[in-house]
Amino acid sequence: MKKCAGCKKETCNGCSLNPGSEIKSSKGQLSLFPENFTADEQKGFGIAFDIGTTTIAAMLFDLEKQEQIDTETCVNPQRAAGSDVISRITYCRKSRENNERLKYLTVKKMDELAEKMCTRTEAEVSEPIRIQKVMAVGNTAMCEILLGLSLEGLAAAPFHKEYGGSVTGPGKGFGFSFLKEAQITVLPSIGGYIGADALAVYTYVKKKDERKNILAVDIGTNGEILLLGEKMTYACSAAAGPALEGAAVFQGMGAAPGAIEEVRILGNFPRQDISCKVIGGGIPKGICGSGLVDALAVLTRLKVIDSSGYLLNSREARKKGVPEMVCRRLFTEGEENRILLTDKDSPVYLTAGDIRQLQLAKGAIRAGIEILLKKEGIEKEKLSHIYLAGAFGSYIKIENAAAIGLLPNISRERMTHTGNCAGTGAAMALLSEKTVKEMESYAGKISHVELAGEEAFQEYFLRFMEIQEDK
Repeated sequence: MKKCAGCKKETCNGCSLNPGSEIKSSKGQLSLFPENFTADEQKGFGIAFDIGTTTIAAMLFDLEKQEQIDTETCVNPQRAAGSDVISRITYCRKSRENNERLKYLTVKKMDELAEKMCTRTEAEVSEPIRIQKVMAVGNTAMCEILLGLSLEGLAAAPFHKEYGGSVTGPGKGFGFSFLKEAQITVLPSIGGYIGADALAVYTYVKKKDERKNILAVDIGTNGEILLLGEKMTYACSAAAGPALEGAAVFQGMGAAPGAIEEVRILGNFPRQDISCKVIGGGIPKGICGSGLVDALAVLTRLKVIDSSGYLLNSREARKKGVPEMVCRRLFTEGEENRILLTDKDSPVYLTAGDIRQLQLAKGAIRAGIEILLKKEGIEKEKLSHIYLAGAFGSYIKIENAAAIGLLPNISRERMTHTGNCAGTGAAMALLSEKTVKEMESYAGKISHVELAGEEAFQEYFLRFMEIQEDK
């Protein structure tokens, strides 16, 4: 098993940053583009950036050889202004200086990632690496921050973007230092909070699967949902918050060594217990998003959590017939119930508050899915396929996501992980001018659905906050 050049996980094999098929990396990884994708003949080197609310991912390409040669990721430094998009918009609205500060932090970090990859590659090939082109995607707020625009249009409904089409210019004009000579392109947003990252996901999925009634869900702090229907293509943004990415959780963390990435049931009743798999195999330090989804599904199966999300205490669990070894893991700290997922020497807990944060996130995402299905006038059974996108989406067990109601319960063969296809869509634009033109055209044809204005949203949101598989 190889180590991912981006997330550094031993268990990843590059899947979270390199989803797609024909273009090989010189490091043996694959950037799996759709089979019908064709790259342009170009010279030099380029970088595709996916600026996520939580994470920035970068992919370095040899444009002439059409090879991905390195990847890097980092925490988005804008988190100093808050973990979610709304916090950052509020921060930027306070003063022009705040807006400029977030742009500076973003540009500086992108410069650092680019320099890091180029320095590492130069050491291997013994020749200078100069970046000619950069393609950047992100949600609308991330793109507008990079462009130095006002975020006023995203502050209140009806939400609107401040730029149209692609924006291209020299790196120096954006404020870059290492990338000052590169041509920087920020790809188009669709509308409202539906940004260039969602457009990149759409472009990838549309080329990969030509059928109708395709659902693409990019789960992140700002979750994007796309439905490629028979009548129209719809897109919405679900403010899921950072919980599913390991933030806003008592012992939550990113997918790094020490994070619990998998939770499962060990043994048979009545001697069942909880077992955890830790990234890197060392001492557990916390729990990441995939582990959180697993934990929610496992604890529901064990009847430690009821459908309302209530976490039982040890006395209540014993009365319900929960296995004794699991009951011994239940504690009450102050007035809050919690469960020990690991051993007491290296304790990692899941708290009642954590469960509520996860319920809010899944309720928002699933409500968005249901609204789009309603717009198209179809039931979940009519879906041809569900593509689960995003770095986080690469790791969660689809069956557990369906078991807790995060995703519609359809046959497993119609559900696929696609990894970070927002990053892949950006890379396709980097390698093909035709793809850039297509994306500019697509942006004006996708129907943006503002969930806040949908009467049924609150009903769906409350319904799908419950932790249960839909029949």
